Amino acid sequence: MVIVLCVVIYVLRTSDANAVDGEDVLLVLPLALLALQFGLAGGIAGALIAVALIGAWDLQDKDIGLNVEGYLSWGPTFVLLGALLGAFVDHRRRLEAVLAHYFDGSLDLLATVNLDGWFTRVNPAWERTLGYSAETLCSRPLIEFVHPEDRASTLAENDAVTDGLRDIVGFRNRYRAADGSYRWLEWSGHATLSDGLINAVARDVTVQHEAEEQLARHAEMLESKVAERTRELEDARAKTLRRLALAAEYRDDDTFEHTTRVGSMSAEIGALLGLGEDQVDTLHLAALLHDVGKIGIPDRILLKRGRLTLEEYEVMQTHTILGARLLTGSGSPVLQMATLIAESHHEWWDGKGYPHGISGEAIPLVGRIVAVADVFDALTHDRPYKSAWPVARAIAEIKNEAGSHFDPKVVAAFLETVTQNPVSAAANGEYGLANTPLLAVSP
Repeated sequence: MVIVLCVVIYVLRTSDANAVDGEDVLLVLPLALLALQFGLAGGIAGALIAVALIGAWDLQDKDIGLNVEGYLSWGPTFVLLGALLGAFVDHRRRLEAVLAHYFDGSLDLLATVNLDGWFTRVNPAWERTLGYSAETLCSRPLIEFVHPEDRASTLAENDAVTDGLRDIVGFRNRYRAADGSYRWLEWSGHATLSDGLINAVARDVTVQHEAEEQLARHAEMLESKVAERTRELEDARAKTLRRLALAAEYRDDDTFEHTTRVGSMSAEIGALLGLGEDQVDTLHLAALLHDVGKIGIPDRILLKRGRLTLEEYEVMQTHTILGARLLTGSGSPVLQMATLIAESHHEWWDGKGYPHGISGEAIPLVGRIVAVADVFDALTHDRPYKSAWPVARAIAEIKNEAGSHFDPKVVAAFLETVTQNPVSAAANGEYGLANTPLLAVSP
C-alpha cells in the first residue's frame, strides 16, 4: 500500500515539473501509514523516504536545481513529523498491551455486551469459571446462559441500563456452567450508548452466596431456638408467679382460684380500656400477685371469722406494703407492674383508701383495674369473714361505688365485661345474701 501510494505521488509530481510543490505534502500519507504500521521506526523511515523522493524529483527537474535551504526545511520537518507519529503509535500500543494484560489476566469476568444482549468480547476468566470458550459465549444471546428463574430480573436490569436509567451495581444472577451446574455472578457495569455497548465486570460469588444463605439459615434457626427458649422461660416465669401467688392464697382461699379469676378479669378490663396486647398479658400475670403480701399477715387476723377490730384492720392493711416490698427491685416488667398493683389496689378513687390515701389519676391504672376485679371476686365468693353475695348484687354494688371507691371509667369497662360475658360472671355462683359491709369483704 505504501509503495503504491509513493508511485502515484511520484507520477503526479513528475508529470508536471513546474507545478507548485503542493504534491510534496501528499508524502505525509505514506509517512503516516508507515508510522501506524511500525511505530517510531516506521515514522522515521517514512520521513527519510519522503525526503529522498523529493530529492529525486528535483534532480529530474532541469529547470530547478537542488536547493540546500529547501532540504534543510523539508527534511527536519518530515523527520520530526514521522518521529511524533511513530512515538504516539508506540505509546498507544504499550497502553493497549497493558490493558490487554489486565483484561486477559484479571480474575474477574470482564465483558462487553451489545445492546441486543450478545457478548462481543470476554476475557479468559470466563472460560476458567464457566468452562465455555470465548467463541461459544459470543455465539449465542447471553440470556441463554442465565438460570430460567433469573431471566426476568436479568432482562429488567439490562433494560434499565440500556435506557440510561442507572448503572449495574451489585446485581446477582446465576449462569450455567459447561458441566451443567450454576454459578452465582455479581455484576457491575456501565452502558456507553454512543458505542452501543455495555462494559461489564462480573465476579463469581457462589461460595459467598452459599455462605450467606447458610448464615441466614443459621440465623433463622437460632432465632427459632431463642424464641423457643424465650417461650420456655416465659412459661417457667408464669408458673413461678402462679406458685408465688398460691403461696399467699393457700392461707385464706379454700378454692385456690381467687388470684386466677382476678388476673383474668383484670386482663379483660384492661383490654377494654385500650391497653396494648403486651400490657394486657403482663397485667394478667401481675394481677395474680396483688395479695402476695398476705404471707406476712398473722393467721389470727387473716383467717378470723367476722368483723376485724380497728387494730386488726390496721395490721391487715399492711399487706399492701409487705407485697410491694417483696416484689420491688426486679427488672421484670411483670414484677414491676405487680409491685404497683400490690401497693395500690386498695387505694380509693376519692382518696379514702390505703396505704397512702392517694386519689384519682394518681392511683396507677393497673391498681384501679385490679381493685374492681378483686372486690367483685371477693364479694361473690365465700371467705372466712363473710359469705358470698349473688352476682347481680355484687355488680350493683360495684356500680354504686363508681366515683367514690372505684374509677368510673374502670367500672364502665367492668360492666361491659360482665355484659359481654354473662355466663362467665354467673359462673361465680349464687351463694345467698349477706349484709357484710364492703370494707369488711375487701381487706
